[in-house]
Amino acid sequence: MRRILGFAVLFCMLVAFSGVGMAAPRILLIAKPDQTMVLADYLRPEFDVEIANEPDVMDSYSDYANVETLAQFDGIMLGELVMGAGFNGSAVMDPAVQEAIKAAVAQGTGFVHIGGWCSYQGGNADWSGMWHGTPIDEILPVKISNSWDTNDDGVDIPRLNDARHPIADGLDWRGLQRFGGYNKVTAKDGAEIVLSDPRSKLPLIVVGTYGEGTTVAFAGGLAGGWDADMIKWKDFPQLWRNIAAFIAN
Repeated sequence: MRRILGFAVLFCMLVAFSGVGMAAPRILLIAKPDQTMVLADYLRPEFDVEIANEPDVMDSYSDYANVETLAQFDGIMLGELVMGAGFNGSAVMDPAVQEAIKAAVAQGTGFVHIGGWCSYQGGNADWSGMWHGTPIDEILPVKISNSWDTNDDGVDIPRLNDARHPIADGLDWRGLQRFGGYNKVTAKDGAEIVLSDPRSKLPLIVVGTYGEGTTVAFAGGLAGGWDADMIKWKDFPQLWRNIAAFIAN
């Protein structure tokens, strides 16, 4: 009996010490500065956050055009990329960077795309995402429209389709009074819709996989006009920590 207790104590000590040296999951944030600052504030210190803004992903000589570099991250979060009139998301992010992201996700790096006027397909010719038909479009669990896809009226009370999903678990969804505007995307076959607009039936949070990687499409905005009400929700920061943990797992 004493020997069994001794082994039990030793086991507990080993488990405890093994957790001490565990590194925080590494997350790469790629977006305009106001979004990356908000996300970094939400995620730190539980996650090891690295920030990349528009200039960091504009050419094929970028460090982020290297799949080995991106594969070192547990998850990648892509938001809006804004360079001004005449530029759009797909033009800002060099194709080599997109292909490197695609390859890293296929190998197991998680990925989430965040909505907005300059995300997905976007709101107009000069300030849009234009991600339809790109490598980013290919890895997402949703289909991106080839035309204007913004719903600026938004949705007040979204429908939670799976309260037990790791992204939704533990959040006070009754306290969310308005989701806000979103990009009109459609879920791909095999994807799971966690949150949706009960009126339009369109998805708001969709999860899936690409290769070995976990993928998430968040159709709403962040740090902009669409989320002006949602960002006041007390569990909004925890929602993003849940999303980060899900794609990094």
